[in-house]
Formats: sequence, C-alpha cells, structure tokens
Amino acid sequence: MSAPAPTSPQQVRSEDILSAKTDLCLSNALVKAGTGLAVGIVTSAILFRRRPWPVFLGLGFGIGQGYSECERVFNPAAIPGFKIQGAEKSSPFQLSSPFAAVSPSQSSAVRPGPPVPASTPAAASHTTTQSVVNQAKGAFESAKSKASEVVHEVQDKAEHVKDKVVGAASSAEKKAEAKVDEIKAVGGDKKWV
Repeated sequence: MSAPAPTSPQQVRSEDILSAKTDLCLSNALVKAGTGLAVGIVTSAILFRRRPWPVFLGLGFGIGQGYSECERVFNPAAIPGFKIQGAEKSSPFQLSSPFAAVSPSQSSAVRPGPPVPASTPAAASHTTTQSVVNQAKGAFESAKSKASEVVHEVQDKAEHVKDKVVGAASSAEKKAEAKVDEIKAVGGDKKWV
C-alpha cells in the first residue's frame, strides 16, 4: 500500500475548489430562496389577502438570484464587464483568450469595470469623488428645500380647507337651529321625543 504523494501548501486540489464553490453556491441559493419565500409570505399576508401567487413569485425571484450567483461563482469570466486581474501574468503561454489562463486562486480576483490605469494619480480620483459628493450634497439640499416648500403649501391648503369646513359646519348648525326653532313655534307645546 503506497502513501499519497505529498502536496505542497501552495497546491490546492481541484476537488477542494469544486467543493468550496458548490457549498458557496448551495448556501447562497438557499439563503436567497428563503429570503424570497419570506418576502412573498409577508407580502401575501399583508397586501394581497393571503393569495398564493406572491409567495411563488418571491420564491422564484430568490431561486433566480441564487442561480445567477452560482453562474458568477462557477464562471466569472462569462460576465460582461468583468475582467480577471493578473491572468496575463500567471500564464506561461500566450493563449488565444484572455480568460483561458484563469487559475483557481484568481477566480476570486474578479473586479467590475475596466482596470484603473497605473498612471492615474490618487489625488485626481479623490477630487472626482469629492466633486460627486458635493453634487450629491447639493442635490440633497435642493430636494430638502423643495420638500419643505411643498410641506408648507400643503399645510396652508389644509388650513384653508379646515376653515371652509368649519364655516360650512357652523352655517349648517345655525340653519338646523333655525329649523328647530321654526318647528317649535309651529308645534306649540308639543313634547319632543
């Protein structure tokens, strides 16, 4: 009986990688499906008078999200807009596809969008970020001031409607009292029931 060949600590068996990806995929799919099911149940109970279709719709959305995440885990190179960093450096051969030289350790190195050039200084990205933050703050302040104007308009209209309603109620009350007095005058000493 022979002992298994010793493996170096840097080598990872393909079975272990497949097992880890499958575990991640299944657990993620179960969590997403469970969350979709819970949202469907709550929505069905609260909004749709306990109809079954929101439950199935939520479950379907959860399963779809789980499947989508599994696609990303097992084949990150197939996602449009993503590039695997370092694929060219690790391959000793020049292959026809830039995604062909993906090693298991690089599968987690997926990053969205085009890579940032090394010549771009950090200060330029900081100023861009700062300008975006300033624009967001300006938009927030503008929306806040518009919202306060709308609130004041609504409060003024509510006061105006309240005054109209109170005036109409008081005139109706006066008319009703006048009618009662008229009926009392015509009826004489009759008792009111």
